[in-house]
Amino acid sequence: MKDIIIRKLLSAKWSLAVMAAFSFFLAVYVYVTPPQGGLGMFMITPTNGLEGTIQQLPWFLIVFGALAFIGSFVSKSTWVLGFVEPIMGLFMFVVGFWELFFPYDFQIVSQTWAMVGVFLAFYVMFIALEIDRKRAGVWLAELILAAAIFIASFVNLFNFAGDAGTQALSALPLFLAGIGFLYGAVRLTGVSPSRRARRERWAKDLDQAAA
Repeated sequence: MKDIIIRKLLSAKWSLAVMAAFSFFLAVYVYVTPPQGGLGMFMITPTNGLEGTIQQLPWFLIVFGALAFIGSFVSKSTWVLGFVEPIMGLFMFVVGFWELFFPYDFQIVSQTWAMVGVFLAFYVMFIALEIDRKRAGVWLAELILAAAIFIASFVNLFNFAGDAGTQALSALPLFLAGIGFLYGAVRLTGVSPSRRARRERWAKDLDQAAA
């Protein structure tokens, strides 16, 4: 029993689980923060409002980026599309570390969270492609989710919804990304390419080409 639990823990997609936690946590953090400042829910949100959330973002990127990078090596499951997992984790860490010491880019709330959303949209898209490659789940639903994240971030990037919609459009992509990462973590845990899966894929592709 103990050996089975250990094998399952080692095969878990810890990197994607970390990204799900990152997305859900920030979605709640942004959503409960009073836009104009003051004490928010549980008094843990920044007193200067949404601007304070982007001041805290480098720390979140450093912590969760490092955990995602380490988690990609802890897991025995194969990486998403080769080296995507460690690269994404390392990228988050480097951006957070850079912004912490050279705080020039994270200034406008809507644009900052929009760029975070675009990054997460691409990551979820990579997961969708990996799910398709390994026949591990409904990859099209994951791809549609990535598109929804990108669209919401695009609207937020150009502030089409105005100041009133900035908070909702900043939290929504994060929440959707959390769902995408959680689905990827569940479906890709312990899944690895097999000769049978490749043969079935080739046979299906040949049938579609002949049709």
